[in-house]
Amino acid sequence: MKTIKILALAGALLSGCAHTSKYHIASGDLHSIQNLDHIYLEVEPLENGPLSVEIHPEPWRYHAAASHVAAAQYSTPPPPPGTSTGQAAAAGVAGGLIGTLIVREMAKSQALSAAQEPAQPLIEALAGRAIERDVREAVVDGLLTSDFAQGNPLEYGPQSEKGAPRLLLQPSIKLTNGLNVLKFNINAELRAGGKLPLYRNSVEYWSAGTGYSEKQENLAFWKASDLEFFYSELEQAIMHTSSYLAQSLGGTLPEAEEKAATHKIAGNDGWVMMRGNLVHSTDEFTVLKDLRGNIKIIRGALVL
Repeated sequence: MKTIKILALAGALLSGCAHTSKYHIASGDLHSIQNLDHIYLEVEPLENGPLSVEIHPEPWRYHAAASHVAAAQYSTPPPPPGTSTGQAAAAGVAGGLIGTLIVREMAKSQALSAAQEPAQPLIEALAGRAIERDVREAVVDGLLTSDFAQGNPLEYGPQSEKGAPRLLLQPSIKLTNGLNVLKFNINAELRAGGKLPLYRNSVEYWSAGTGYSEKQENLAFWKASDLEFFYSELEQAIMHTSSYLAQSLGGTLPEAEEKAATHKIAGNDGWVMMRGNLVHSTDEFTVLKDLRGNIKIIRGALVL
């Protein structure tokens, strides 16, 4: 019982720690989707607020400080008299596991705060605008005007029938740790009352780099002309992610190459290496399915 209470405490502690976007293992039952009479479309608020910054590299330098704090606050006390050897061992293992988890999450939280700090002026500028509404309306418009919506009537808003098909979208906006690349992601899940979703995927857009090497230069780029470049890139991101999500839902996505390969994609700041199955490429964009089956839309020409 004591071990269970310790694990419950860990869950409560970790629930308050910082979190990052989740990328689904892609799955889809296209035949069942095509047979649906209607689908309710819902868009959740932006994950992690108006903007988050990626942590890179892994926050190992924060682990030592977090370890001392966790050891002082969450170490397992000596077992009370009469505790069996097995119970003491179980409590010790649970305590060690909890300490490890807490250290990891504390380190991530500290690293996330450090990553966010240089972008704070941009985050504050976005918080003063109706970015939640702008993103929601653009995503909804992209889906409702797609070819998929013509054959599968979409109704925007919360479902009015229990167990009715529901397409739930969770958007997020991120900058890379150097603040030079904007990423826009949509996590999508379509359920129709069953235990398993009919569709699950993540569609992510990567902008080209700003061409600058310093964080302050990149920050100035995104803030310039009353956030003109930021919103222009975000508009492109929403348009492309909505389009490819609709194609994926409708089974009209171009056939990906059967064999996964490592692809080299050129951009303003050099190039990106990504392993996956090529879907489509032009002089301006490269579209891949990564090893999870998630769709990546990268602004840059395929080199290799």
